[in-house]
Amino acid sequence: MQQYFIQGIIDPKQPVMLNEEQLHHMLRVLKMKPHDQICLVDEAENVWLAELINDEKWYASIIEQMPSVNSAISVHLAPALIKGERWDYLLQKCSELGVNEISGLLANRCVVKWKQAEKEKKLKRWNKITQEACEQCRRSDLVHVHEPMTLEQLCETEADLKLVAYERSDSESEHILSLLHEYPHIKSVLAVIGPEGGFESWEANQLMQAGFHCVSLGKRILRAETAAISIVNVLSMYYEYEIRGVTNEKYRGNPQ
Repeated sequence: MQQYFIQGIIDPKQPVMLNEEQLHHMLRVLKMKPHDQICLVDEAENVWLAELINDEKWYASIIEQMPSVNSAISVHLAPALIKGERWDYLLQKCSELGVNEISGLLANRCVVKWKQAEKEKKLKRWNKITQEACEQCRRSDLVHVHEPMTLEQLCETEADLKLVAYERSDSESEHILSLLHEYPHIKSVLAVIGPEGGFESWEANQLMQAGFHCVSLGKRILRAETAAISIVNVLSMYYEYEIRGVTNEKYRGNPQ
């Protein structure tokens, strides 16, 4: 069932007006007809089952409220900027997997150079990508993509747990699952992914001095977008299982 995000708070007793873009997608792309059902999410993250109605104007009529699908933990991802389609893919897949916020990192070895003049255009496009991903996977909350940050700004960003996936970490840091076992009841994580050329040693040192834990995602060298997707997936799955009281003893101690 197709989901759409609605501005404002839905009153289940009132018709819900749909914008032109939503109607175009329903009627022209999905070929929906009157009485087809859709899912609507308002700004309070309430989820509603609705019926499409055509009575001079198209609108949605609420049938019933549905359970919300929210993340178990707030994950703020800060990946160093990468090029074009790979960045779009990162935004899409991390949104599907449960990230809450994404802020690009302006690292020293970033191939992509941030142009302030393109800020509004790029942020609008990036947030459109994450919104469509949230609708596709039936999330009840939107992912917010922010303006890229400097390393200094990143170090000042607050979170209950701060992680950096450092490419030299296999011999220097804990496996991520071992570290997460030490933080079972936190509410927020800030996870940093380095640029394609890797962090400068002084950048990694600055992050660790700011309280970031240097973690390994395994023995393989991952591409930047793969590392971002991997860490979001691990965090989402781990804390969803922990909150539900499900643990996996296989990974306690010394994961491989």
